[in-house]
Amino acid sequence: MPATMPLLEVTDLDKTFTVDSRSVRAIDHLSLSIDEHEFVSIVGPSGCGKSTFLHIIGGFEPATAGELRLSGRPIGPPGPDRGMMFQELSLFPWLTAIENVAWPLEMKGLPKRERTAKAAEYLDLVHLSRFADVYPGQLSGGMKQRVALARLFALDPEIMLMDEPFGALDSQTRELLQEELQSIWRRARKTALFVTHDIDEAIYLGTRVIVFTARPGRIKADIRIPNLDRSGDYRKSREYLALRVEVWDLVRDEVLKARALEEA
Repeated sequence: MPATMPLLEVTDLDKTFTVDSRSVRAIDHLSLSIDEHEFVSIVGPSGCGKSTFLHIIGGFEPATAGELRLSGRPIGPPGPDRGMMFQELSLFPWLTAIENVAWPLEMKGLPKRERTAKAAEYLDLVHLSRFADVYPGQLSGGMKQRVALARLFALDPEIMLMDEPFGALDSQTRELLQEELQSIWRRARKTALFVTHDIDEAIYLGTRVIVFTARPGRIKADIRIPNLDRSGDYRKSREYLALRVEVWDLVRDEVLKARALEEA
Protein backbone atom coordinates (compact mmCIF):
# COMPACT_ATOMS: atom_id res chain seq x y z
CA MET A 1 0.00 0.00 0.00
CA PRO A 2 1.50 3.36 -1.00
CA ALA A 3 2.41 5.55 1.97
CA THR A 4 0.11 8.31 0.72
CA MET A 5 -3.01 6.12 0.58
CA PRO A 6 -5.40 6.47 3.55
CA LEU A 7 -5.99 3.29 5.52
CA LEU A 8 -9.76 3.85 5.46
CA GLU A 9 -11.48 5.73 2.67
CA VAL A 10 -15.22 6.45 2.68
CA THR A 11 -16.70 8.25 -0.34
CA ASP A 12 -20.26 9.60 -0.71
CA LEU A 13 -21.74 7.16 1.80
CA ASP A 14 -25.53 7.11 2.04
CA LYS A 15 -27.70 5.00 4.33
CA THR A 16 -31.50 4.93 4.21
CA PHE A 17 -33.77 2.82 6.40
CA THR A 18 -37.43 1.98 5.76
CA VAL A 19 -39.52 2.66 8.86
CA ASP A 20 -43.31 2.12 8.72
CA SER A 21 -43.30 2.25 4.92
CA ARG A 22 -41.39 5.53 4.81
CA SER A 23 -37.73 6.18 4.05
CA VAL A 24 -35.53 7.64 6.75
CA ARG A 25 -32.10 8.84 5.69
CA ALA A 26 -29.55 8.13 8.43
CA ILE A 27 -26.36 9.18 6.59
CA ASP A 28 -26.11 11.62 3.71
CA HIS A 29 -23.18 11.84 1.26
CA LEU A 30 -20.56 11.33 3.94
CA SER A 31 -16.90 11.19 2.92
CA LEU A 32 -14.00 10.57 5.30
CA SER A 33 -10.43 9.32 5.12
CA ILE A 34 -8.38 8.01 8.02
CA ASP A 35 -4.63 7.46 7.97
CA GLU A 36 -2.83 4.62 9.67
CA HIS A 37 -2.15 5.14 13.41
CA GLU A 38 -4.88 7.76 13.87
CA PHE A 39 -7.38 7.58 16.73
CA VAL A 40 -10.55 9.21 15.41
CA SER A 41 -13.40 9.99 17.82
CA ILE A 42 -16.92 10.61 16.52
CA VAL A 43 -19.44 12.67 18.49
CA GLY A 44 -22.87 14.08 17.69
CA PRO A 45 -26.47 14.11 18.86
CA SER A 46 -28.39 10.89 19.50
CA GLY A 47 -29.75 9.36 16.30
CA CYS A 48 -27.30 11.14 13.99
CA GLY A 49 -25.94 7.92 12.44
CA LYS A 50 -22.69 7.52 14.40
CA SER A 51 -23.23 3.87 15.33
CA THR A 52 -24.79 3.09 11.94
CA PHE A 53 -21.66 4.46 10.27
CA LEU A 54 -19.45 2.26 12.44
CA HIS A 55 -21.55 -0.83 11.78
CA ILE A 56 -21.39 -0.23 8.01
CA ILE A 57 -17.58 -0.13 8.19
CA GLY A 58 -17.64 -3.28 10.32
CA GLY A 59 -19.69 -5.04 7.65
CA PHE A 60 -22.71 -5.55 9.93
CA GLU A 61 -24.93 -3.13 8.03
CA PRO A 62 -25.10 -2.61 4.23
CA ALA A 63 -24.65 0.85 2.76
CA THR A 64 -27.36 2.22 0.50
CA ALA A 65 -24.80 3.95 -1.72
CA GLY A 66 -21.18 5.01 -1.67
CA GLU A 67 -17.76 3.39 -1.61
CA LEU A 68 -15.76 2.10 1.36
CA ARG A 69 -12.18 0.88 1.11
CA LEU A 70 -9.73 -0.45 3.70
CA SER A 71 -6.09 -0.56 2.59
CA GLY A 72 -7.39 -0.02 -0.95
CA ARG A 73 -9.74 -3.04 -0.80
CA PRO A 74 -13.54 -2.77 -0.95
CA ILE A 75 -15.02 -3.43 2.50
CA GLY A 76 -17.12 -6.58 2.68
CA PRO A 77 -18.67 -8.75 5.41
CA PRO A 78 -17.22 -8.74 8.95
CA GLY A 79 -13.64 -10.01 9.04
CA PRO A 80 -10.47 -10.02 11.16
CA ASP A 81 -9.20 -6.89 9.38
CA ARG A 82 -11.79 -4.93 11.42
CA GLY A 83 -12.04 -5.52 15.16
CA MET A 84 -15.28 -4.42 16.85
CA MET A 85 -15.89 -3.58 20.52
CA PHE A 86 -19.42 -2.80 21.68
CA GLN A 87 -20.96 -1.26 24.79
CA GLU A 88 -22.78 -4.55 25.33
CA LEU A 89 -20.49 -7.18 26.77
CA SER A 90 -19.43 -9.66 24.09
CA LEU A 91 -17.27 -12.09 26.05
CA PHE A 92 -17.95 -15.81 25.88
CA PRO A 93 -19.26 -16.74 29.35
CA TRP A 94 -18.03 -20.34 29.05
CA LEU A 95 -14.41 -19.21 28.52
CA THR A 96 -12.02 -17.82 31.12
CA ALA A 97 -10.53 -14.35 30.74
CA ILE A 98 -7.35 -15.66 29.11
CA GLU A 99 -9.32 -18.02 26.85
CA ASN A 100 -11.49 -15.10 25.70
CA VAL A 101 -8.38 -13.07 24.81
CA ALA A 102 -6.82 -16.09 23.08
CA TRP A 103 -9.95 -16.84 21.03
CA PRO A 104 -9.14 -14.58 18.01
CA LEU A 105 -5.61 -16.01 18.00
CA GLU A 106 -7.09 -19.51 17.82
CA MET A 107 -9.22 -18.38 14.88
CA LYS A 108 -6.01 -17.22 13.20
CA GLY A 109 -4.56 -20.71 13.66
CA LEU A 110 -1.79 -19.93 16.17
CA PRO A 111 -0.53 -22.94 18.15
CA LYS A 112 -1.92 -23.20 21.68
CA ARG A 113 1.35 -22.35 23.46
CA GLU A 114 1.89 -19.24 21.34
CA ARG A 115 -1.67 -17.93 21.66
CA THR A 116 -1.69 -18.52 25.43
CA ALA A 117 1.57 -16.58 25.78
CA LYS A 118 0.25 -13.70 23.67
CA ALA A 119 -3.07 -13.64 25.52
CA ALA A 120 -1.19 -13.46 28.82
CA GLU A 121 0.77 -10.44 27.51
CA TYR A 122 -2.42 -8.57 26.61
CA LEU A 123 -4.09 -9.43 29.91
CA ASP A 124 -1.02 -8.01 31.63
CA LEU A 125 -1.42 -4.79 29.60
CA VAL A 126 -4.88 -4.28 31.14
CA HIS A 127 -3.64 -5.34 34.60
CA LEU A 128 -5.71 -8.51 34.82
CA SER A 129 -3.03 -11.21 34.97
CA ARG A 130 -4.31 -12.36 38.37
CA PHE A 131 -7.74 -12.99 36.85
CA ALA A 132 -6.59 -15.05 33.84
CA ASP A 133 -8.50 -18.17 34.94
CA VAL A 134 -11.65 -16.36 36.09
CA TYR A 135 -14.89 -16.56 34.10
CA PRO A 136 -16.69 -13.37 32.95
CA GLY A 137 -19.57 -13.94 35.36
CA GLN A 138 -17.15 -13.46 38.24
CA LEU A 139 -15.75 -10.15 36.92
CA SER A 140 -17.03 -6.60 37.41
CA GLY A 141 -18.31 -4.61 34.41
CA GLY A 142 -15.08 -2.65 34.16
CA MET A 143 -12.97 -5.80 34.30
CA LYS A 144 -15.07 -7.43 31.58
CA GLN A 145 -14.48 -4.44 29.30
CA ARG A 146 -10.74 -4.62 30.04
CA VAL A 147 -10.78 -8.27 28.92
CA ALA A 148 -12.68 -7.22 25.78
CA LEU A 149 -10.09 -4.49 25.20
CA ALA A 150 -7.25 -7.01 25.57
CA ARG A 151 -9.00 -9.32 23.09
CA LEU A 152 -9.39 -6.48 20.58
CA PHE A 153 -5.67 -5.67 20.69
CA ALA A 154 -4.80 -9.38 20.54
CA LEU A 155 -6.81 -9.68 17.31
CA ASP A 156 -4.46 -7.04 15.84
CA PRO A 157 -6.92 -5.79 13.19
CA GLU A 158 -6.07 -3.16 10.61
CA ILE A 159 -8.62 -0.87 12.28
CA MET A 160 -10.37 -1.01 15.64
CA LEU A 161 -14.06 -0.02 15.65
CA MET A 162 -15.33 0.94 19.11
CA ASP A 163 -19.01 1.72 19.68
CA GLU A 164 -19.51 3.41 23.07
CA PRO A 165 -17.42 0.68 24.76
CA PHE A 166 -17.38 2.42 28.16
CA GLY A 167 -20.88 3.90 28.01
CA ALA A 168 -22.46 1.55 30.57
CA LEU A 169 -19.76 2.00 33.21
CA ASP A 170 -19.74 4.31 36.22
CA SER A 171 -17.82 7.56 35.78
CA GLN A 172 -14.78 6.57 37.88
CA THR A 173 -14.33 3.22 36.10
CA ARG A 174 -14.90 4.90 32.75
CA GLU A 175 -12.20 7.50 33.31
CA LEU A 176 -9.68 4.88 34.44
CA LEU A 177 -10.42 2.77 31.36
CA GLN A 178 -9.94 5.82 29.15
CA GLU A 179 -6.48 6.27 30.68
CA GLU A 180 -5.73 2.58 30.19
CA LEU A 181 -6.84 2.63 26.55
CA GLN A 182 -4.85 5.79 25.88
CA SER A 183 -1.73 4.24 27.43
CA ILE A 184 -2.05 1.02 25.41
CA TRP A 185 -2.84 2.90 22.20
CA ARG A 186 0.23 5.11 22.56
CA ARG A 187 2.37 1.95 22.66
CA ALA A 188 0.57 -0.02 19.93
CA ARG A 189 -0.59 2.92 17.70
CA LYS A 190 -3.43 0.87 16.24
CA THR A 191 -5.79 2.81 13.97
CA ALA A 192 -9.09 3.35 15.79
CA LEU A 193 -12.55 4.74 15.10
CA PHE A 194 -14.31 5.46 18.39
CA VAL A 195 -17.99 6.47 18.71
CA THR A 196 -19.04 8.23 21.91
CA HIS A 197 -21.58 10.67 23.33
CA ASP A 198 -18.97 11.89 25.81
CA ILE A 199 -17.11 14.98 24.57
CA ASP A 200 -14.41 14.70 27.24
CA GLU A 201 -13.79 11.09 26.25
CA ALA A 202 -13.59 12.01 22.57
CA ILE A 203 -11.00 14.73 23.15
CA TYR A 204 -8.95 12.81 25.69
CA LEU A 205 -8.60 9.73 23.47
CA GLY A 206 -8.60 11.18 19.98
CA THR A 207 -6.00 12.50 17.59
CA ARG A 208 -9.04 13.82 15.68
CA VAL A 209 -12.61 14.54 16.70
CA ILE A 210 -15.30 14.29 14.02
CA VAL A 211 -18.57 16.08 14.80
CA PHE A 212 -21.68 14.68 13.08
CA THR A 213 -24.69 16.81 12.24
CA ALA A 214 -28.21 15.97 13.36
CA ARG A 215 -29.83 13.32 11.15
CA PRO A 216 -29.10 12.73 8.38
CA GLY A 217 -25.52 12.36 9.51
CA ARG A 218 -22.94 14.49 7.74
CA ILE A 219 -19.56 15.73 8.92
CA LYS A 220 -19.92 19.18 10.46
CA ALA A 221 -16.34 19.53 11.72
CA ASP A 222 -13.06 17.60 11.66
CA ILE A 223 -10.86 18.84 14.50
CA ARG A 224 -7.22 17.82 14.82
CA ILE A 225 -6.09 17.33 18.40
CA PRO A 226 -2.50 18.44 19.14
CA ASN A 227 -0.14 15.65 20.17
CA LEU A 228 -0.25 16.71 23.81
CA ASP A 229 0.89 14.63 26.74
CA ARG A 230 -2.30 13.01 28.12
CA SER A 231 -0.81 12.19 31.50
CA GLY A 232 -1.09 14.14 34.74
CA ASP A 233 -3.36 17.19 34.61
CA TYR A 234 -4.06 17.16 30.86
CA ARG A 235 -7.82 17.33 31.43
CA LYS A 236 -7.29 20.53 33.45
CA SER A 237 -5.02 22.21 30.91
CA ARG A 238 -5.97 25.38 29.06
CA GLU A 239 -5.60 23.61 25.70
CA TYR A 240 -7.95 20.81 26.72
CA LEU A 241 -10.59 23.17 28.11
CA ALA A 242 -10.50 25.28 24.94
CA LEU A 243 -11.00 22.17 22.81
CA ARG A 244 -13.89 21.10 25.02
CA VAL A 245 -15.64 24.45 24.56
CA GLU A 246 -15.10 24.31 20.78
CA VAL A 247 -16.46 20.77 20.41
CA TRP A 248 -19.38 21.32 22.81
CA ASP A 249 -20.50 24.45 20.94
CA LEU A 250 -20.56 22.45 17.69
CA VAL A 251 -22.40 19.49 19.22
CA ARG A 252 -24.85 21.67 21.14
CA ASP A 253 -26.06 23.34 17.95
CA GLU A 254 -26.78 19.92 16.42
CA VAL A 255 -28.51 18.63 19.57
CA LEU A 256 -30.84 21.65 19.45
CA LYS A 257 -31.54 21.05 15.76
CA ALA A 258 -32.31 17.39 16.45
CA ARG A 259 -34.65 18.36 19.27
CA ALA A 260 -36.45 20.88 17.07
CA LEU A 261 -36.97 18.20 14.41
CA GLU A 262 -38.43 15.82 17.00
CA GLU A 263 -40.84 18.48 18.26
CA ALA A 264 -41.93 19.66 14.79
